[in-house]
Amino acid sequence: MLNSIKNYFIFNKGERIGILTVLLIIILFFAFPYFLEIKKGDDTDEFIKFAKEIQLFESSLKSYNDSVNEMRKLDFQMMDKSIAENKLEPFPFNPNDLPAEQWSRLGLKDWQIRVIKNYESKGGKFSKNEDLKRMYCISPDEYEILKPYINIPEQKTLFTTTGTEVKEIKKKVLVELNSADSVTLLTLYGIGPAFAKRIIKYRNLLGGFYSTSQLLEVYGFDQDKLDKIVDYCSVEPGVIKKISVNKVRTDELKKHPYLDYYTAKAIVDQRIILGKYSSLQQIKEIQLIHDDLFNKLKHYLIID
Repeated sequence: MLNSIKNYFIFNKGERIGILTVLLIIILFFAFPYFLEIKKGDDTDEFIKFAKEIQLFESSLKSYNDSVNEMRKLDFQMMDKSIAENKLEPFPFNPNDLPAEQWSRLGLKDWQIRVIKNYESKGGKFSKNEDLKRMYCISPDEYEILKPYINIPEQKTLFTTTGTEVKEIKKKVLVELNSADSVTLLTLYGIGPAFAKRIIKYRNLLGGFYSTSQLLEVYGFDQDKLDKIVDYCSVEPGVIKKISVNKVRTDELKKHPYLDYYTAKAIVDQRIILGKYSSLQQIKEIQLIHDDLFNKLKHYLIID
């Protein structure tokens, strides 16, 4: 009997290894949650520490950027003026027909001189000190430094008489909007590269300007901007590209800024009904063509 019981506790090598393996698995099973909690706690502590370090870094970076921006605000104008003062070597001068060498002697860059010379080649003149200020290539700081040295001789005023009426004739430098290139448009006060590009693009879509007031139709252009340059602009209606209403197709006509597909189609359909337009007034009879639209369109349409 005792031997039989004893036989239950006698194991061979393979059985002993199996029993030890099972015991090890049981121990690991019960110990695993404990180690997991420890690991989780370590990760949490590391994450909190890392988050605090990031927060401190962002705070210090914001503080640095704020201080840099503040310094820029304080020193920006002074810095620009300082650069202009070091760059320019002013002396008394008349900006009209001043040789390029003299502009260079004043301290202007080659590209600035080219803009001024292009302005003069288009008939531009400086009649008063402020005219130099209108040149986009001259910064406000540069103008303030040069202003005391500008010497424009007083121009004689011509008069004409009609009976008892005396009229003063003043020669104005005008920019012709239908032929001006982008560089010439830049000579107008408040017109930068973006507006010059928009004006030319809209002019091409229209076929040309018949009035300076059409600049108000250019995106971003307002009455205040127009008031500042209207006395320095002109238009030559004779160069406007005309559209033959007796030949144009609907898909071509609808491309004009003043027309949409339905209005363009109505004009072509009316031509088909009539056989041919004999007068622009016949277009005015179309229901979609109101008076304001006709008064604009008549500058771009032609009967032939």
